Amino acid sequence: MKKKLIILIVLSFVLFEGCWVLRMGVRSIPDVLFNSPDSVTNKIKDPIKPDVRLSALWVGHSTVLLQIYDKVIIFDPVFNDVIGGLVMRRKEAGLDIKSIPNLDMVLVSHAHMDHMSLISLSDLDDKFPKAKLIFPSGDEEYLPDYDMDMIRMKTGNSFKRGYVGETKVFDSVKVTAVFAEHFGGRYGLDSYLWNTPGCTGYIVEYRDVCIFYAGDTAYDDEAYKEIGRKYKIDLALIPIGPCRDCYTIKQFTHVTSYGALLMLDDLNAGYMIPVHYGILTYGNDPYQPEKVLRELLDGKGGGSNDELHRFSNLKKQVKILTEGEQVVFDN
Repeated sequence: MKKKLIILIVLSFVLFEGCWVLRMGVRSIPDVLFNSPDSVTNKIKDPIKPDVRLSALWVGHSTVLLQIYDKVIIFDPVFNDVIGGLVMRRKEAGLDIKSIPNLDMVLVSHAHMDHMSLISLSDLDDKFPKAKLIFPSGDEEYLPDYDMDMIRMKTGNSFKRGYVGETKVFDSVKVTAVFAEHFGGRYGLDSYLWNTPGCTGYIVEYRDVCIFYAGDTAYDDEAYKEIGRKYKIDLALIPIGPCRDCYTIKQFTHVTSYGALLMLDDLNAGYMIPVHYGILTYGNDPYQPEKVLRELLDGKGGGSNDELHRFSNLKKQVKILTEGEQVVFDN
C-alpha cells in the first residue's frame, strides 16, 4: 500500500500542474543537490514594534507577517529552502523565525506545499505552542497534531453562501473565511480528480483594521465586488502569479497581474501588497508578474485605455515589496 501511495504521488507531480507546479521541480533537482537560494541581506531583526497600528512584512512567496496593534499574525508560512523536498526556492525567506518575538495566529489558505509547509509549521509550533493554527475544512487530512490550537473554518466558496463562510473570534480578533476559486488537496491527483476540499481566503478584523488575504484564487467578477461591499478593507494581500500571460485576467486557478488589479478595484481596498511570485520558477521569469504589474500601474501593457487609466490611478495604493521588506502604514 505504501508503495502504491508513493507511485500515486509521483504521478501527481508529473501529470498535473498543482499550485506550486512540481513539473518544474524536476528541473530544480540540480539546484537542490548543488546550489542554495540567493541570500536576503539586512534581514529585519525586530519586526514587531510598539505603537504600530498596522505593518506588513513580506517574507517571500505568499508568506506575510502582520502586526495589527498588539496582535501578530502570519499567513501561509513557508520558511524552508527546499519546498516539498524537490523545489529549491530562488531566494531565501526574508525573515528568520527566531526574529519573531510573539505570535497569535497562523492562517493557512490551503494544503499545497508552497502554502502549507509542515516543516515551518512544526518550527512555529515549537516556538509558539499557544498560537492559533487556522485552516479551511479538509486540510486537517494533511496536518499532524500540533500543540497549537488547531481551528477548522467552513469555507464560503460559492454564490449560494454569499462568498462568505464561517466567522470565529479569538481574543477580539475576528476571522472570516471568504471566497477563493482554487483547489484543496496536496498532491495533484487529490486536488483535480477527487476534488478534495480545503481552500479559502480570509478577512481578519481587529479594532479598526480590516485585512483581506486572498490565498490562491482566480479572478471572479462577482465574488470580489461582493466582498468589497461587505467589508471596508484597509489592506489586501493579492497573488499576481503564476501567469504565462500576465496581461490576461487569469491563468487556470490563479489570478494574474492584470486580474489582481481588477480585484483591488473590486475590493475597494485602501492598499494592496502583491504576493505569490519570485521564489518559484513557473516556466518563465519568476519576477515577470511583478514587472507586468509595474507596467500596468504605469498605464502600459494590456487592457483597454479605460482600464489602463484606472490601473494608473491605483498606483499609490499598491506597495510592491522586496523579500524581507516591511511597510508600516500610517494611522
